[in-house]
Amino acid sequence: MSHTEEFNKIKIEREKLLLLDDHLGWNKARELAVENKAKVFCNLMTILKKPNPDDIEILYEERRFESFWHVIGTSNFEYRKKNKYCVPVNPEVEDLDLLGANFIVDKANNCFLIESIEHCKEDYREELMIDANTDKPDNFVKYLRYPYRQILSTEELTQDGTPIADIETRASTLVRQVLQSLVKPIKADKILNENITIHDLNLYFYPIYTFEYYWKTKDKKATVSYDGVTGDVDFKASKISDKLSKNFTSDEIFEFSKEIAGSLIPGGGLAMMVGRKIVDISKNK
Repeated sequence: MSHTEEFNKIKIEREKLLLLDDHLGWNKARELAVENKAKVFCNLMTILKKPNPDDIEILYEERRFESFWHVIGTSNFEYRKKNKYCVPVNPEVEDLDLLGANFIVDKANNCFLIESIEHCKEDYREELMIDANTDKPDNFVKYLRYPYRQILSTEELTQDGTPIADIETRASTLVRQVLQSLVKPIKADKILNENITIHDLNLYFYPIYTFEYYWKTKDKKATVSYDGVTGDVDFKASKISDKLSKNFTSDEIFEFSKEIAGSLIPGGGLAMMVGRKIVDISKNK
């Protein structure tokens, strides 16, 4: 019997929209933008003369919010199963008495069989960090040591006109991906306990300051970004995005119970769920 025969609940404990503190601010970002004028075109300095900062102007500036997902899930399975062990003996042994029972030796293998009932436990953990704007895995660990606060709606981010880069990754997609790693095909005779929990399902927002530079005498342009949380500078920043997301609330972005449940019935991608119960998602807010 597979453990999925009795599998009937997934818990999602914490789902939050989180805003990382902006340690840079517009004033400091503009100061850095001016200070780095001569460095912006450093990749051209080997073939062109070093630029005069006075020949470089800033054509455009923008502050926007980018985001990433951080998901942590665990699964725990406790079960019993029958097993047989072949215990080796000396070649001359024909049979033996052990624990009040007589065992016949298999002469072909010089061993005797003991049947057992095993008490087993298995624990698994899965963690994902996904760039919400590109839908690609990335390492955002550095952000987790910075202060943040919870928000209920992205209107708190955009009320001053700051745009949000479009979010490509859906919460439901990440939950399915984590479940595929946490649900294991365990063979058992009796399920004692099973738990699958999404402990953290968080969408972090962080500010990015972007500046477009123009080297007039060489007719060259470059885009540089400054991370408002870490202060990191990216001299090879991507073009300023014009694909921006509309506002949404925490309830809207995490409203995926039906979608998740529907994806776990036959044809939904988790083969071990086929023919079993639809998952009941328990959301403890």
